[in-house]
Amino acid sequence: MTEAMLLFWRKGFHATSLRDLGEALDIRMPSLYAAFGSKEALYVEAVDLYMRVTRTLLWQHLENGEPARAAIRALLLATAKELTNDEAHPGGCMVTFATTDEDMPADVVTAIRQAREAWLDIIRERLQVAMKEGELPDSTDVNGLSRFYFSMVQSIGIQAHDGVPYPELETIVDIAMSAWPGSPATSAAPKKSRAA
Repeated sequence: MTEAMLLFWRKGFHATSLRDLGEALDIRMPSLYAAFGSKEALYVEAVDLYMRVTRTLLWQHLENGEPARAAIRALLLATAKELTNDEAHPGGCMVTFATTDEDMPADVVTAIRQAREAWLDIIRERLQVAMKEGELPDSTDVNGLSRFYFSMVQSIGIQAHDGVPYPELETIVDIAMSAWPGSPATSAAPKKSRAA
């Protein structure tokens, strides 16, 4: 399954053929259909595997007991480090680069959108806890701040794919952390929204 994930990651859904998948998994076409049902179903499984792998490598930084600001910074730095490691896997982020246009099968689009929403939820939940515990001002727009840091994860994925080296991404992370409510560079904390 890892081979299929890496293939979809490198080539994308449309450019990956059933022949490619059969060769990557070392199985014949009838066995491929018997095991997975369809290319779409195999892609959904690949996304699920990608989510489990990235949770272990990246998102666990939000669950290890560190203060929220340090945890978000660690997440962003780990994302930059991992996604520029193109010796181990394709550069950039599989889920960030996946398209959700009208030509994509509905099951594939659903899997991609759910993966992105799951990442946003992890950030939002950590920041909600941070506000309850006094790490963030009560006036913090948790929803907006969550989307900001999630957009940084996506931006890092795009720039890593384009070959931006880790030291430059590390600088971006430092700038992003200056937006943290209460940081010296922050002129005022965002106002809390009703959606948060």
